[in-house]
Amino acid sequence: MKLALSGAHGTGKTTLLNAVYDSLKADQKIAICREVPRVIGEVVGDKEYFRRGKNTELRQCAIFLFQVMEDVFAAESRSDISLTLTDRTMVDHLAYTEILFPEFGGTSEYQVISNAVQRWLSTYDKVIKVPIEFQVEDDGIREADVDFQKAIDEKIDELYVTFGVNPSTVTGSVSDRTAQVVRIIGA
Repeated sequence: MKLALSGAHGTGKTTLLNAVYDSLKADQKIAICREVPRVIGEVVGDKEYFRRGKNTELRQCAIFLFQVMEDVFAAESRSDISLTLTDRTMVDHLAYTEILFPEFGGTSEYQVISNAVQRWLSTYDKVIKVPIEFQVEDDGIREADVDFQKAIDEKIDELYVTFGVNPSTVTGSVSDRTAQVVRIIGA
């Protein structure tokens, strides 16, 4: 099974992914797909690489390529993997692209990426939306701009409607969310 967590920055996806992993690792062989913007920031040695004012369309497009690589390599890392947990979906990245670079939306390049995102969605067995419930914190990678976070969250929801995908939503504390994800997985 391939399960993806989706939502704006600062909603607790990575914390939830780690909690689900800890809850299930004794019973299942699990692969983790890391949060791609954070990984790219580590690769280039700049955790602010994707912050507004520094980001570019080219940098943003690199996220899509790296997400595919991360998803594929995690799933293929071992033949005994029974569950792959993905921290963010391509829809999340497309939402950021649309909000950060609205002029990109009318281009043929956008159409190619949007089509690829829609097709890549079919590789996930389950998509779980993690809504905004906690105060967003500026950690150098994420910005603490609540309006920006809300705009991304709304765009993600809009894109799921556009693509005809209805993700499950988990709410509450980390332990509440973890229990909900475990139930959705059926573990």
